[in-house]
Amino acid sequence: MLNKSEARLVGITALGGLLEYYDFIIFALMAGYLANHFFPSSDPHTSLLTTFATFSVGYLSRPLGGLLFGHLGDRYGRKCTFAVTVLIMALSTTLIGCLPSHAQIGIWAPILLILLRLLQGFSIGGEIPGAITLLSESNQKHLGIIISLLLFGVLNGLLLGHLIHSLLTHWLEPQSMQSWGWRLPFWLGGSLGIFSYFIRKHIHESKLFLELNNQKLRQQIPALVLIKSYKRTVLAGILLVAPSIVTMSLLFLFSQSYLTQLIHYDAQTVTIAGCLGIVSSISIAVLSGWIADKRKAADWHILLMKAICLLIVFSAIPIFKAYADYNLSAYTVALFSSLLFGPIMTVSTLLLSTAFPIPVRYSGVALSFNTALATFGGLAPVIAMTLIKTTDNLTSPSYYLAFSGLCGLAGCYLLKSQPCRQDPHHKKID
Repeated sequence: MLNKSEARLVGITALGGLLEYYDFIIFALMAGYLANHFFPSSDPHTSLLTTFATFSVGYLSRPLGGLLFGHLGDRYGRKCTFAVTVLIMALSTTLIGCLPSHAQIGIWAPILLILLRLLQGFSIGGEIPGAITLLSESNQKHLGIIISLLLFGVLNGLLLGHLIHSLLTHWLEPQSMQSWGWRLPFWLGGSLGIFSYFIRKHIHESKLFLELNNQKLRQQIPALVLIKSYKRTVLAGILLVAPSIVTMSLLFLFSQSYLTQLIHYDAQTVTIAGCLGIVSSISIAVLSGWIADKRKAADWHILLMKAICLLIVFSAIPIFKAYADYNLSAYTVALFSSLLFGPIMTVSTLLLSTAFPIPVRYSGVALSFNTALATFGGLAPVIAMTLIKTTDNLTSPSYYLAFSGLCGLAGCYLLKSQPCRQDPHHKKID
């Protein structure tokens, strides 16, 4: 299926995705502890809301990082961004684990936390889009499997975060976890990031980019070409990514604090259920890539995307109602959530990976992906908490989940009508 060189590239890229996403989402998993240390308040709802707002700040800096690293990737090569992004992420993650609390340095504690969160978002803004771009140019024949293997790494980053959280809550007393245990996952992530930095130095440049360079078809300012000629495609890409990002944010990140602090589920049960849900998502993501490769036609991939989006729309309210009413166990709902998250992540990324022609592909993927993360994913926990507070209804986050599914359907409509899909550079992937 994949030759040795392609398999090695996929492995290194997936490892980078694992470490980057572990570093990025560990913030959400530690939200309850961070709230107490950096945003203390007599109202737990307000404290948690402020912490999730800080989590969202990381998403807001991603488009800027995506534009910068997208420009570098399209102008100078895909490889050059990888070492830089993971190094920035490793340093910022380590420093979060070293920050003194609000009780020790006052207002400077949350200010420094926000700045480091911005730095995290900036670095990861070029990471996953670069990986998507590099892999989409490596093997078009098995692109579905290759994309799903990248997401295998990304989802294992989520799983690693859940496992570390579960082990810490099992080994440490609640007081120790609250006092210093929450710092350990950040230090671990920083250490793994340094390891990944040295691994990434061995990645080879995309052959298609080298061909583009030899033919002198590189764009001087790719972002300007992108905005001028592919605005509709960028919008389509943003809408396609929206349901996968919202599904991940609500069902596997926000749900941890939502279930333990608002509905009072047992913390260890919720963490283990989250791990099982991620494992199931990984299997379903790879299966979805295999199914997508059965037919190479874009219309087939768009049809799959539409079916998954409709499933999200109609499943949103039952999922949150089952949580709020204790109708089903946390394990059952987490496994059902994986039936939404696994396939939507693979198919939406697959469609995005070939939505743009090669000369502006990195910039296009980065702008679409990071804008969706900033507007839909980054705000998801804040919107969910706001809906709960304003409606006094614990199932109200389901409205936002259903809305994201409708966005995905709109993205399918826009993508299918794009003339740029007939661009000769678009098809030049073997």
